[in-house]
Amino acid sequence: MTSTDSERRNAVIDESTVFDSPVVERLVAHWETLRLDRVAPKRGEVDPLDLFEFLPNISMIKVMDDGSDFEFSLIGTGLAKLYGLVTRQIVSQVDCAHETRDALLDALKLCVASKKPVHGLWDNARTVKLVKINLEVAFVPISEDGNQISRILGYHAALD
Repeated sequence: MTSTDSERRNAVIDESTVFDSPVVERLVAHWETLRLDRVAPKRGEVDPLDLFEFLPNISMIKVMDDGSDFEFSLIGTGLAKLYGLVTRQIVSQVDCAHETRDALLDALKLCVASKKPVHGLWDNARTVKLVKINLEVAFVPISEDGNQISRILGYHAALD
């Protein structure tokens, strides 16, 4: 593992996960209440009004090609400023620091493959202006049918 890889850790969320940001923890708890006994909540059950506190740093990401690539369908203003993202942008083509893009793709692919929420700590991630920041991220799966992952709701919290 390179030092860059060790600075961006993504893992499936389980009972041993420790959150640094209470906001990330609240988002995951909200997702759990929507999920019930299914793999993921249905897309229609995710109400933006219920996510008001998270909106600036949230993204909705469409799963493409069975999870080999992804497209941003919604991007909060905070993430747009942080990474220079726009809607309808393909994640593998995002023009940001390659380490940050790779960490994002890794987290999204892990979320689809595991059908579980993913937690990440990204130390020294670089913004669109190449400023280094420490981030805590969470990615939770969303479904059209409660089982197959069709979207991923992502949240980034700056720890600095």
